[in-house]
Amino acid sequence: MGDGEDTKEVGTAIITPRWQHVLIRESLMNRSRVLIICVLTLMVSTTSSGKNPSNSSEQHLGKVHFANSCSPQIQAEFNNAVAMVHSFQYGLAERTFRHVAQRDSHCAIAYWGAAMTLNHQLWDVPSPDALKKALGYLEKARSLQKSSTPRELSYLAAARTFFQSDQHRGVSRFQAYSDAMRRLHERYPRDDDATAFYALSLLALPSEGDDDPNQKQAVAILQKLFAAQPEHPGAAHYLIHATDTAALAPLGLAAARSYAKIAPSSPHALHMPAHIFARLGMWQESIESNLASIAAAQNATNSGHDDGPGDALHAMLYLSYSYLQSGDDGSARRVVESIKDLPGARSNDVVNNSAILEALYAVETHDWQQAATLPSQPSAFPFARLRTYWARAIGAARSGDIIAARQNIEKLDQARTSMVGYMQSVGCQMHTAHSIDPVSVQQLEAQAWLAWAEGKPVEALALMRNAATKEEAYGVESRTVPAYEMLGDLLLEMRQPESALVAYEAALKEAPVRLNALAGAARASRAMGNLEGARTYYAAFVKCCSPKAARKELAEAKLFLAGS
Repeated sequence: MGDGEDTKEVGTAIITPRWQHVLIRESLMNRSRVLIICVLTLMVSTTSSGKNPSNSSEQHLGKVHFANSCSPQIQAEFNNAVAMVHSFQYGLAERTFRHVAQRDSHCAIAYWGAAMTLNHQLWDVPSPDALKKALGYLEKARSLQKSSTPRELSYLAAARTFFQSDQHRGVSRFQAYSDAMRRLHERYPRDDDATAFYALSLLALPSEGDDDPNQKQAVAILQKLFAAQPEHPGAAHYLIHATDTAALAPLGLAAARSYAKIAPSSPHALHMPAHIFARLGMWQESIESNLASIAAAQNATNSGHDDGPGDALHAMLYLSYSYLQSGDDGSARRVVESIKDLPGARSNDVVNNSAILEALYAVETHDWQQAATLPSQPSAFPFARLRTYWARAIGAARSGDIIAARQNIEKLDQARTSMVGYMQSVGCQMHTAHSIDPVSVQQLEAQAWLAWAEGKPVEALALMRNAATKEEAYGVESRTVPAYEMLGDLLLEMRQPESALVAYEAALKEAPVRLNALAGAARASRAMGNLEGARTYYAAFVKCCSPKAARKELAEAKLFLAGS
């Protein structure tokens, strides 16, 4: 998702969308991949001008050669716009396609491009307004398409298949579009953009788990395309999305290392490698990737080429998480606090993203008092409120405040209900092979810690195992505390180190090199008398810590290693 709520940030050119991603792991993720992510729509308006919005001579977005029947004068700008679409720069791409259409009033395929900026396959189901707007673009194209090539007509027909409002709804809209792109790809097998867009359409289909045939096919197609066209932005970008799981991430590492070099003018391209780096526990690489993305987003804002604050906000989520996993809590804290100063960020941007990052920070650092007293913002999006009450409930329970834990679980349940209602209202549930569960992973985790605080260890263990099993079925989101890690923490509290170690190892399999899981595994090994195992885990802990790390577990690890 492009990541990817997925939080969604939107910017518009006549009203163009763009977004920041907040993954809803307990309801929209599956074991094989993050398929779709419901959106927190943070609308940001920009105005269109007659000036070239893409400034082709200054943009470096990769090599795209989309053959078309339009005038020679617009070719560079048109290819630039297609490259923007491949890097999910939807708002800027829409403005650029509109500018192309102004320069060449007979360029029908430019309206295909403008319509495709409203097709956010990995992010959301199109709203009624987006459908109407896209169909308006496609009707304009229809009035100009007499001079279009058969290939261009195929692209326009595929887009109409997606955006038509009556015949295809929900998943069938995505399946129909994917089928149309398959036919286009088969008819024009040397068309790199058709190949890339077809693979992307496969990733937008409901997944069936680890052996999902659509994902396997997409990975195979994109690996071949990336090998043949190593500077094509869609090949690298979509391969990263296709391999954004713990099991497949190694297959995306080459694309991750290349994408930022392919499209250095795209803040999203600079961020996307972090999806793979985070999956593999490559925290310093993830930090550098997201710092570069944030700087590019700010430069884009200064130069008027931005899509709104979405790219920077999304990178901040990964940046804060990566700092936490390297033990640099001070830098993570500064990221959380810097959201309010982000250029272009509205109050809703600040409220929602601050709530999510504050909750993650408190739980990751095991500051239970801070977690229990996090402020609640009534205006926050349901997912942000869910994160707040999840952290507050766990913080209160682990601080021994049973009454506060119960109260926050009630509010957590209400936030979850609101979130599910929102998801259903925009059709998000139609994008996953799994139905929306009545109880989420976060709710089970909070209930488990409450049961433990109430002196009900059997119930607490059953609830936490249920949370871990549920999360395992969906897949662990790359920026959260795995339920298996919490299960390990609970088992250590229950003085069951053997079972705790099994849980920590399960967490590390899905989320490698997580600092808290490494520390827990080391402590469990020590409690078992397995000093060699403790040495291995403590050494791994020390290795991934930043020079700025100051956690008490670091001192504990160094002391153990010095004496062993």
